Amino acid sequence: MEGTIIKWYKKKGEKIKKDETFFEISTDKVDTEIPSPATGIVSEILVGEQETVEVGTIVAKISSGEGKATAQTQKAEKTASPELKEKQEPASMHENFSEVKASSLEENIKEKKGSARFYSPLVMNIAQKENISYDELEKIEGSGLEGRVTKKDILNYLENKAPAKIKTGKEEKKEFPAETEKSFADIASHLEPGYSPNEIQKVEMDNIRQKIMQHMIRSRDTSVHVSAMLEVDMTRIYNFLKQHKEEYIKKENVKLTYMAFIAHAAVKALREFPLVNSSIEGSTIIKKKFINLGIAVAIEPTGLIVPNIKGAGEKNIIGLAKAINDIAGRARNKKLSPDEISNGTFTITNYGVFGTIFGTPIINQPEVAILGVGVVEKKPVVVEADGTDTIGIKPVMALTLSHDHRLVDGMLGGRVLKFINRKCKISAGG
Repeated sequence: MEGTIIKWYKKKGEKIKKDETFFEISTDKVDTEIPSPATGIVSEILVGEQETVEVGTIVAKISSGEGKATAQTQKAEKTASPELKEKQEPASMHENFSEVKASSLEENIKEKKGSARFYSPLVMNIAQKENISYDELEKIEGSGLEGRVTKKDILNYLENKAPAKIKTGKEEKKEFPAETEKSFADIASHLEPGYSPNEIQKVEMDNIRQKIMQHMIRSRDTSVHVSAMLEVDMTRIYNFLKQHKEEYIKKENVKLTYMAFIAHAAVKALREFPLVNSSIEGSTIIKKKFINLGIAVAIEPTGLIVPNIKGAGEKNIIGLAKAINDIAGRARNKKLSPDEISNGTFTITNYGVFGTIFGTPIINQPEVAILGVGVVEKKPVVVEADGTDTIGIKPVMALTLSHDHRLVDGMLGGRVLKFINRKCKISAGG
Protein backbone atom coordinates (compact mmCIF):
# COMPACT_ATOMS: atom_id res chain seq x y z
CA MET A 1 0.00 0.00 0.00
CA GLU A 2 2.98 2.31 0.47
CA GLY A 3 6.73 2.45 -0.04
CA THR A 4 9.74 4.32 1.32
CA ILE A 5 12.39 5.88 -0.90
CA ILE A 6 15.68 4.58 0.50
CA LYS A 7 18.18 6.16 -1.88
CA TRP A 8 18.33 8.25 -5.03
CA TYR A 9 21.12 7.33 -7.45
CA LYS A 10 20.65 10.46 -9.55
CA LYS A 11 20.22 14.13 -8.70
CA LYS A 12 18.18 16.85 -10.35
CA GLY A 13 19.86 17.93 -13.59
CA GLU A 14 21.85 14.73 -14.06
CA LYS A 15 21.60 12.55 -17.16
CA ILE A 16 20.17 9.05 -16.90
CA LYS A 17 19.92 6.18 -19.34
CA LYS A 18 17.02 3.81 -19.82
CA ASP A 19 17.21 0.83 -17.43
CA GLU A 20 19.95 2.52 -15.37
CA THR A 21 19.26 2.29 -11.63
CA PHE A 22 17.32 5.42 -10.63
CA PHE A 23 16.35 4.85 -7.01
CA GLU A 24 15.95 2.22 -4.31
CA ILE A 25 12.61 1.58 -2.67
CA SER A 26 11.52 -0.36 0.41
CA THR A 27 8.01 -1.78 0.76
CA ASP A 28 6.43 -4.23 3.18
CA LYS A 29 7.42 -7.00 0.77
CA VAL A 30 10.84 -6.20 -0.65
CA ASP A 31 13.75 -3.78 -0.99
CA THR A 32 14.47 -3.29 -4.68
CA GLU A 33 16.28 -1.02 -7.13
CA ILE A 34 14.03 0.70 -9.67
CA PRO A 35 15.43 1.27 -13.19
CA SER A 36 14.74 4.37 -15.23
CA PRO A 37 11.90 3.94 -17.76
CA ALA A 38 13.54 6.33 -20.25
CA THR A 39 16.71 8.13 -21.26
CA GLY A 40 16.88 11.82 -20.44
CA ILE A 41 17.63 14.35 -17.72
CA VAL A 42 16.22 14.25 -14.21
CA SER A 43 14.05 17.37 -14.22
CA GLU A 44 12.50 16.98 -10.77
CA ILE A 45 12.67 14.77 -7.69
CA LEU A 46 9.38 14.97 -5.84
CA VAL A 47 9.94 12.63 -2.90
CA GLY A 48 13.00 12.69 -0.64
CA GLU A 49 15.00 9.85 0.82
CA GLN A 50 13.38 8.08 3.81
CA GLU A 51 10.03 9.57 2.82
CA THR A 52 7.06 7.19 2.64
CA VAL A 53 4.34 7.63 0.02
CA GLU A 54 1.32 5.71 -1.19
CA VAL A 55 1.32 3.34 -4.16
CA GLY A 56 0.83 5.20 -7.43
CA THR A 57 2.57 8.38 -6.30
CA ILE A 58 4.80 10.06 -8.90
CA VAL A 59 8.20 10.35 -7.24
CA ALA A 60 10.29 11.96 -10.00
CA LYS A 61 10.20 13.36 -13.53
CA ILE A 62 12.58 12.76 -16.42
CA SER A 63 12.82 15.17 -19.36
CA SER A 64 13.53 13.54 -22.70
CA GLY A 65 15.69 15.16 -25.37
CA GLU A 66 12.53 16.56 -26.95
CA GLY A 67 11.61 18.36 -23.73
CA LYS A 68 8.88 15.93 -22.82
CA ALA A 69 8.62 14.67 -19.24
CA THR A 70 8.30 11.00 -18.33
CA ALA A 71 6.89 10.24 -14.88
CA GLN A 72 8.69 7.57 -12.86
CA THR A 73 5.96 6.05 -10.71
CA GLN A 74 6.38 3.81 -7.72
CA LYS A 75 5.13 0.36 -8.73
CA ALA A 76 4.90 -1.43 -5.38
CA GLU A 77 2.51 -4.37 -5.82
CA LYS A 78 -1.08 -3.87 -4.76
CA THR A 79 -2.09 -6.81 -2.64
CA ALA A 80 -5.27 -5.46 -1.14
CA SER A 81 -8.85 -6.27 -2.06
CA PRO A 82 -10.04 -6.63 -5.70
CA GLU A 83 -11.76 -3.28 -5.36
CA LEU A 84 -8.40 -1.57 -4.76
CA LYS A 85 -6.82 -3.37 -7.71
CA GLU A 86 -9.56 -2.13 -10.01
CA LYS A 87 -9.00 1.51 -9.05
CA GLN A 88 -7.24 3.50 -11.73
CA GLU A 89 -3.82 4.89 -10.95
CA PRO A 90 -3.90 8.63 -10.36
CA ALA A 91 -2.73 10.95 -13.07
CA SER A 92 -0.90 13.18 -10.61
CA MET A 93 0.38 13.18 -7.05
CA HIS A 94 -2.49 15.20 -5.71
CA GLU A 95 -5.11 12.75 -6.95
CA ASN A 96 -3.72 10.27 -4.44
CA PHE A 97 -4.89 12.45 -1.56
CA SER A 98 -8.61 11.87 -1.87
CA GLU A 99 -11.43 11.37 -4.31
CA VAL A 100 -13.72 13.64 -2.32
CA LYS A 101 -13.99 17.41 -2.66
CA ALA A 102 -11.11 19.57 -1.55
CA SER A 103 -10.89 19.79 2.23
CA SER A 104 -10.75 23.01 4.19
CA LEU A 105 -7.06 22.30 4.80
CA GLU A 106 -6.38 22.17 1.04
CA GLU A 107 -8.36 25.35 0.47
CA ASN A 108 -6.44 27.03 3.28
CA ILE A 109 -3.12 26.09 1.73
CA LYS A 110 -4.24 27.37 -1.67
CA GLU A 111 -5.17 30.71 -0.09
CA LYS A 112 -1.75 31.01 1.59
CA LYS A 113 0.13 31.53 -1.65
CA GLY A 114 2.99 33.11 0.26
CA SER A 115 4.22 29.62 1.24
CA ALA A 116 6.04 27.57 -1.39
CA ARG A 117 6.16 24.52 0.82
CA PHE A 118 5.10 21.22 -0.72
CA TYR A 119 3.07 18.62 1.21
CA SER A 120 2.78 15.06 -0.06
CA PRO A 121 -0.68 13.46 -0.38
CA LEU A 122 0.13 11.11 2.50
CA VAL A 123 1.03 13.99 4.83
CA MET A 124 -2.05 15.92 3.75
CA ASN A 125 -4.23 12.90 4.39
CA ILE A 126 -2.84 12.45 7.92
CA ALA A 127 -3.19 16.16 8.64
CA GLN A 128 -6.81 16.16 7.52
CA LYS A 129 -7.72 13.08 9.57
CA GLU A 130 -5.99 14.40 12.70
CA ASN A 131 -7.43 17.92 12.34
CA ILE A 132 -4.03 19.56 12.06
CA SER A 133 -4.45 23.15 10.91
CA TYR A 134 -2.44 24.81 8.18
CA ASP A 135 -0.62 26.98 10.73
CA GLU A 136 0.38 23.86 12.71
CA LEU A 137 1.56 22.16 9.54
CA GLU A 138 3.74 25.12 8.66
CA LYS A 139 5.49 24.97 12.05
CA ILE A 140 6.61 21.34 11.71
CA GLU A 141 10.18 21.13 10.53
CA GLY A 142 10.55 18.62 7.74
CA SER A 143 13.40 16.15 7.45
CA GLY A 144 12.62 15.31 3.81
CA LEU A 145 13.96 16.69 0.55
CA GLU A 146 14.23 20.49 0.64
CA GLY A 147 12.76 20.51 4.14
CA ARG A 148 9.54 18.74 3.23
CA VAL A 149 7.45 17.25 6.01
CA THR A 150 7.56 13.44 5.86
CA LYS A 151 5.17 10.86 7.27
CA LYS A 152 7.62 10.28 10.12
CA ASP A 153 7.75 14.03 10.93
CA ILE A 154 3.99 14.43 11.20
CA LEU A 155 3.54 11.20 13.19
CA ASN A 156 6.24 12.32 15.63
CA TYR A 157 4.43 15.63 15.95
CA LEU A 158 1.15 13.88 16.71
CA GLU A 159 2.76 11.52 19.22
CA ASN A 160 4.39 14.26 21.25
CA LYS A 161 2.05 17.11 20.29
CA ALA A 162 4.79 19.46 19.13
CA PRO A 163 7.96 18.11 20.74
CA ALA A 164 9.77 18.05 17.43
CA LYS A 165 11.72 21.05 16.23
CA ILE A 166 9.31 23.97 15.84
CA LYS A 167 10.09 26.93 13.65
CA THR A 168 10.09 30.13 15.71
CA GLY A 169 11.27 32.48 12.99
CA LYS A 170 14.76 33.28 14.35
CA GLU A 171 15.82 30.03 15.99
CA GLU A 172 14.86 26.42 16.45
CA LYS A 173 13.57 25.46 19.85
CA LYS A 174 13.12 21.92 21.13
CA GLU A 175 10.30 21.53 23.58
CA PHE A 176 9.26 18.49 25.60
CA PRO A 177 6.11 18.12 27.70
CA ALA A 178 6.55 17.57 31.42
CA GLU A 179 5.58 13.91 31.06
CA THR A 180 8.43 13.30 28.63
CA GLU A 181 10.97 15.02 30.89
CA LYS A 182 9.73 12.88 33.77
CA SER A 183 10.13 9.69 31.70
CA PHE A 184 13.76 10.63 30.94
CA ALA A 185 14.38 11.05 34.68
CA ASP A 186 12.72 7.70 35.40
CA ILE A 187 14.93 5.93 32.87
CA ALA A 188 18.05 7.42 34.40
CA SER A 189 16.95 6.50 37.94
CA HIS A 190 16.58 2.83 37.01
CA LEU A 191 20.00 2.48 35.42
CA GLU A 192 22.47 0.17 37.14
CA PRO A 193 25.24 1.81 39.19
CA GLY A 194 28.02 3.04 36.95
CA TYR A 195 25.70 3.00 33.91
CA SER A 196 24.98 6.46 32.53
CA PRO A 197 22.42 7.70 29.98
CA ASN A 198 25.33 8.45 27.63
CA GLU A 199 25.83 4.71 27.23
CA ILE A 200 22.38 4.21 25.73
CA GLN A 201 22.02 4.38 21.98
CA LYS A 202 18.60 4.68 20.39
CA VAL A 203 18.45 3.38 16.82
CA GLU A 204 15.40 3.73 14.61
CA MET A 205 14.33 0.51 12.90
CA ASP A 206 14.55 0.61 9.12
CA ASN A 207 11.45 -0.13 7.05
CA ILE A 208 12.23 -3.81 6.47
CA ARG A 209 12.93 -4.50 10.16
CA GLN A 210 9.64 -2.82 11.13
CA LYS A 211 7.75 -4.94 8.62
CA ILE A 212 9.45 -8.12 9.84
CA MET A 213 8.48 -7.23 13.40
CA GLN A 214 4.86 -6.60 12.44
CA HIS A 215 4.74 -9.78 10.34
CA MET A 216 6.11 -11.93 13.15
CA ILE A 217 3.70 -10.48 15.71
CA ARG A 218 0.78 -11.07 13.34
CA SER A 219 1.88 -14.67 12.80
CA ARG A 220 2.21 -15.26 16.54
CA ASP A 221 -1.25 -13.83 17.14
CA THR A 222 -2.83 -15.70 14.19
CA SER A 223 -1.46 -19.25 14.12
CA VAL A 224 -1.41 -21.81 16.90
CA HIS A 225 2.25 -22.78 16.59
CA VAL A 226 3.29 -26.38 17.23
CA SER A 227 6.77 -27.69 16.36
CA ALA A 228 7.86 -31.27 15.67
CA MET A 229 11.47 -32.37 15.06
CA LEU A 230 13.26 -35.46 13.84
CA GLU A 231 16.81 -36.34 12.75
CA VAL A 232 17.50 -37.37 9.18
CA ASP A 233 20.29 -39.70 8.09
CA MET A 234 21.92 -37.75 5.24
CA THR A 235 24.47 -40.44 4.33
CA ARG A 236 23.27 -41.07 0.75
CA ILE A 237 23.00 -37.38 -0.11
CA TYR A 238 26.31 -36.66 1.64
CA ASN A 239 28.10 -39.33 -0.42
CA PHE A 240 26.37 -38.26 -3.65
CA LEU A 241 27.42 -34.63 -3.24
CA LYS A 242 30.96 -35.66 -2.34
CA GLN A 243 31.26 -37.70 -5.53
CA HIS A 244 29.30 -35.62 -8.05
CA LYS A 245 29.29 -31.98 -6.87
CA GLU A 246 32.04 -30.83 -9.25
CA GLU A 247 30.52 -32.85 -12.09
CA TYR A 248 27.22 -30.94 -11.85
CA ILE A 249 29.02 -27.60 -11.71
CA LYS A 250 30.72 -28.42 -15.04
CA LYS A 251 27.78 -30.21 -16.69
CA GLU A 252 24.78 -28.19 -15.45
CA ASN A 253 26.48 -25.00 -14.22
CA VAL A 254 24.76 -25.42 -10.87
CA LYS A 255 26.09 -25.84 -7.35
CA LEU A 256 24.23 -28.72 -5.74
CA THR A 257 23.64 -28.44 -1.99
CA TYR A 258 21.61 -30.23 0.67
CA MET A 259 18.95 -27.56 0.25
CA ALA A 260 17.96 -28.73 -3.25
CA PHE A 261 17.35 -32.28 -2.00
CA ILE A 262 15.37 -31.04 1.03
CA ALA A 263 13.26 -28.80 -1.23
CA HIS A 264 12.58 -31.68 -3.61
CA ALA A 265 11.50 -33.93 -0.73
CA ALA A 266 9.30 -31.14 0.70
CA VAL A 267 7.57 -30.62 -2.66
CA LYS A 268 6.76 -34.33 -2.87
CA ALA A 269 5.41 -34.18 0.70
CA LEU A 270 3.12 -31.27 -0.20
CA ARG A 271 1.72 -33.27 -3.10
CA GLU A 272 1.14 -36.21 -0.78
CA PHE A 273 -0.40 -34.07 1.98
CA PRO A 274 -2.05 -31.07 0.22
CA LEU A 275 -3.60 -29.78 3.46
CA VAL A 276 -0.13 -28.53 4.45
CA ASN A 277 -0.09 -26.50 1.21
CA SER A 278 -3.26 -24.64 2.21
CA SER A 279 -4.28 -21.45 3.98
CA ILE A 280 -7.19 -20.43 6.20
CA GLU A 281 -9.73 -17.68 5.56
CA GLY A 282 -12.12 -17.46 8.49
CA SER A 283 -13.54 -20.97 8.79
CA THR A 284 -12.75 -21.85 5.16
CA ILE A 285 -9.76 -23.95 4.08
CA ILE A 286 -8.15 -22.74 0.84
CA LYS A 287 -6.46 -25.75 -0.80
CA LYS A 288 -3.92 -24.80 -3.46
CA LYS A 289 -3.11 -27.07 -6.37
CA PHE A 290 0.04 -25.11 -7.19
CA ILE A 291 3.21 -25.12 -5.07
CA ASN A 292 5.09 -21.83 -4.64
CA LEU A 293 8.01 -22.78 -2.45
CA GLY A 294 9.36 -19.96 -0.27
CA ILE A 295 13.07 -19.96 0.56
CA ALA A 296 14.08 -17.71 3.46
CA VAL A 297 17.16 -15.62 2.59
CA ALA A 298 19.20 -13.71 5.16
CA ILE A 299 19.93 -10.15 4.03
CA GLU A 300 22.60 -8.11 5.77
CA PRO A 301 21.97 -5.94 7.67
CA THR A 302 18.18 -5.70 7.30
CA GLY A 303 17.15 -9.23 8.27
CA LEU A 304 15.18 -11.85 6.37
CA ILE A 305 13.24 -11.99 3.12
CA VAL A 306 11.27 -14.91 1.66
CA PRO A 307 11.12 -15.01 -2.15
CA ASN A 308 9.32 -18.03 -3.58
CA ILE A 309 9.88 -20.40 -6.47
CA LYS A 310 6.75 -20.36 -8.60
CA GLY A 311 5.63 -23.76 -9.84
CA ALA A 312 8.13 -25.61 -7.66
CA GLY A 313 6.06 -28.78 -8.02
CA GLU A 314 7.06 -29.04 -11.67
CA LYS A 315 10.83 -28.92 -11.09
CA ASN A 316 13.33 -31.71 -10.49
CA ILE A 317 16.32 -31.46 -8.12
CA ILE A 318 18.51 -29.67 -10.68
CA GLY A 319 15.71 -27.22 -11.52
CA LEU A 320 15.16 -26.47 -7.85
CA ALA A 321 18.90 -26.01 -7.24
CA LYS A 322 19.10 -23.46 -10.08
CA ALA A 323 15.97 -21.65 -8.87
CA ILE A 324 17.22 -21.50 -5.26
CA ASN A 325 20.61 -20.10 -6.33
CA ASP A 326 18.89 -17.57 -8.60
CA ILE A 327 16.38 -16.13 -6.11
CA ALA A 328 18.90 -16.11 -3.26
CA GLY A 329 21.41 -14.17 -5.37
CA ARG A 330 18.86 -11.67 -6.60
CA ALA A 331 17.44 -11.23 -3.09
CA ARG A 332 20.87 -10.23 -1.79
CA ASN A 333 21.43 -7.90 -4.75
CA LYS A 334 17.96 -6.31 -4.41
CA LYS A 335 16.83 -7.47 -7.85
CA LEU A 336 13.59 -9.18 -6.83
CA SER A 337 10.20 -8.07 -8.08
CA PRO A 338 7.25 -7.75 -5.66
CA ASP A 339 5.57 -10.68 -7.42
CA GLU A 340 8.41 -12.98 -6.34
CA ILE A 341 7.67 -12.21 -2.67
CA SER A 342 3.94 -12.86 -3.01
CA ASN A 343 1.64 -15.88 -3.00
CA GLY A 344 3.96 -18.40 -1.38
CA THR A 345 2.32 -21.64 -0.19
CA PHE A 346 5.03 -23.24 1.97
CA THR A 347 8.39 -22.00 3.30
CA ILE A 348 11.76 -23.56 4.07
CA THR A 349 14.24 -21.72 6.31
CA ASN A 350 17.82 -22.96 6.43
CA TYR A 351 19.37 -21.78 9.69
CA GLY A 352 21.86 -24.66 9.36
CA VAL A 353 24.08 -22.41 7.25
CA PHE A 354 24.90 -20.55 10.49
CA GLY A 355 25.81 -23.76 12.30
CA THR A 356 22.48 -23.97 14.14
CA ILE A 357 21.44 -27.53 14.97
CA PHE A 358 17.67 -26.95 15.17
CA GLY A 359 15.16 -24.19 15.77
CA THR A 360 11.43 -23.45 16.03
CA PRO A 361 10.65 -21.21 13.04
CA ILE A 362 7.64 -18.90 12.90
CA ILE A 363 5.06 -19.58 10.19
CA ASN A 364 5.09 -17.23 7.20
CA GLN A 365 1.50 -15.98 6.97
CA PRO A 366 -0.91 -16.90 5.47
CA GLU A 367 0.75 -20.31 5.14
CA VAL A 368 0.08 -23.07 7.67
CA ALA A 369 3.55 -24.65 8.00
CA ILE A 370 7.26 -23.93 7.69
CA LEU A 371 10.20 -26.36 7.54
CA GLY A 372 13.37 -25.55 9.47
CA VAL A 373 16.65 -27.10 8.26
CA GLY A 374 19.54 -27.56 10.67
CA VAL A 375 23.26 -28.07 10.05
CA VAL A 376 24.50 -31.43 8.79
CA GLU A 377 27.00 -32.77 11.28
CA LYS A 378 28.61 -36.14 11.87
CA LYS A 379 27.31 -37.88 14.98
CA PRO A 380 27.62 -41.30 16.63
CA VAL A 381 24.44 -43.25 15.97
CA VAL A 382 23.23 -46.79 16.62
CA VAL A 383 23.51 -48.94 13.50
CA GLU A 384 22.07 -52.43 13.19
CA ALA A 385 24.26 -54.89 11.26
CA ASP A 386 23.36 -58.58 10.95
CA GLY A 387 20.96 -58.29 13.86
CA THR A 388 23.58 -56.71 16.10
CA ASP A 389 23.52 -53.09 17.31
CA THR A 390 26.75 -51.16 16.90
CA ILE A 391 27.89 -47.54 16.95
CA GLY A 392 28.58 -45.80 13.64
CA ILE A 393 29.41 -42.27 12.48
CA LYS A 394 26.83 -40.71 10.17
CA PRO A 395 26.05 -37.24 8.80
CA VAL A 396 22.81 -36.24 10.51
CA MET A 397 20.50 -33.26 10.10
CA ALA A 398 17.60 -32.11 12.29
CA LEU A 399 14.40 -31.06 10.51
CA THR A 400 11.76 -29.04 12.35
CA LEU A 401 8.21 -28.56 11.09
CA SER A 402 6.34 -25.68 12.71
CA HIS A 403 2.67 -25.99 11.81
CA ASP A 404 -0.60 -24.22 12.55
CA HIS A 405 -2.56 -26.50 14.88
CA ARG A 406 -5.80 -24.87 13.75
CA LEU A 407 -5.48 -26.95 10.58
CA VAL A 408 -2.45 -29.26 10.83
CA ASP A 409 -2.55 -31.49 13.88
CA GLY A 410 0.32 -33.50 15.36
CA MET A 411 -0.47 -36.66 13.42
CA LEU A 412 -0.36 -34.91 10.04
CA GLY A 413 2.74 -32.94 10.99
CA GLY A 414 4.50 -36.13 12.03
CA ARG A 415 3.54 -37.90 8.81
CA VAL A 416 4.91 -35.01 6.73
CA LEU A 417 8.25 -35.12 8.55
CA LYS A 418 8.43 -38.90 8.24
CA PHE A 419 7.72 -38.64 4.49
CA ILE A 420 10.47 -36.03 3.98
CA ASN A 421 12.85 -38.17 6.00
CA ARG A 422 12.19 -41.20 3.77
CA LYS A 423 12.55 -39.18 0.54
CA CYS A 424 15.87 -37.71 1.69
CA LYS A 425 17.23 -41.21 2.22
CA ILE A 426 16.34 -42.33 -1.31
CA SER A 427 16.45 -39.11 -3.41
CA ALA A 428 20.23 -38.91 -4.09
CA GLY A 429 20.74 -39.19 -7.82
CA GLY A 430 16.98 -39.13 -8.43
